Amino acid sequence: MIRSDHDRKAALQQSARRQVLRALGGSGIWVGAAATTGLFGLTGCASSPTQPAPPLRESRSLPEGAPVGRLLVIGGAEGRVDEREILSRFIALSGGPQARLRFITGATNDPNGAEQAYGAAMKALGAQNVAFMHLVEAADSSHPQLLAELRQADGIFITGGDQARLMGKLWSTPAMEALHLAVRERGICLAGTSAGAAAMSRAMIAQGPAVMVPQKDVVSLDLGLNFLPQAMVDQHFSQRRRLSRLLSALALRPDLLGIGVDEDTALLIEIGRSVEVIGRSSVTVVDGTEMQSNAGLVQPRDRLELIGVNLHVLPSGQRYRHPWAVRGDASQAGAEPPAALRSVVARLLEPPPILVL
Repeated sequence: MIRSDHDRKAALQQSARRQVLRALGGSGIWVGAAATTGLFGLTGCASSPTQPAPPLRESRSLPEGAPVGRLLVIGGAEGRVDEREILSRFIALSGGPQARLRFITGATNDPNGAEQAYGAAMKALGAQNVAFMHLVEAADSSHPQLLAELRQADGIFITGGDQARLMGKLWSTPAMEALHLAVRERGICLAGTSAGAAAMSRAMIAQGPAVMVPQKDVVSLDLGLNFLPQAMVDQHFSQRRRLSRLLSALALRPDLLGIGVDEDTALLIEIGRSVEVIGRSSVTVVDGTEMQSNAGLVQPRDRLELIGVNLHVLPSGQRYRHPWAVRGDASQAGAEPPAALRSVVARLLEPPPILVL
């Protein structure tokens, strides 16, 4: 099969990202020479690969007075015509109808269709300052006008499509750095639906079938945007029966949490403060911290033995504050998580690493 120059370039980029992902292993730091490869260097997410990870209570927290960035991780198929609960919440979190809302359509092969659908929904909800950024290729992610839009946006929404296509245009670009600065330094709301949700992860599920039982190497991983350094996200979760797919991915990366988000449902993360489930269904959290697996002993496509997996299902309406929040602090809304959920909530609220281009 003859591939175009664009396809060959995309394949080479994806291969490079996966090499970095393999080099990361279970550590939270990007290894490799940023100065020689042009990769982002990430610091502050964990200790160096030669040192043990610090205790969870010593995880880096936001500096006092820092703005609270918000991540809206949407499982796809969010209502755009009827209730529009999630899109309404996105507008409110971004500052209301006057907020500068910017949509990135780089994951889809139909950016005009995405613009029409979301443009109509935003208009119906009263949003007055909406623009769309159609990333056709990676070079677009360095365009001065696009970067200026990202630096001024109050809310940024990444639409669905193909997460590998999206990362082929955003990985190791000034636009990716601008997204991190917008969340960390200005505290904007960054939303992602479907492929945009999957790309929130550090180790991102790139593709793989919805297998009936967990199997070895049926899921391929890629590098995502790294807003969730302690987790990987799967979307359309219950509707497409992806629990076994997520478990197969966790067998590759048991150091991470698995987050399955149902359709028309979102996990709202107020970084360092609280997690909340909104929408029509639930969010499933799979914790393999204590898991025992035969993944290192079996062949590709063999069924996996996974023992000691902890699974939590959080329905819409649940909200938990940081487990070590100061009691009585009005800024820390939500219930105290039960003991079995404390480490999970703390890991989800871990601030993203600092990016240096």
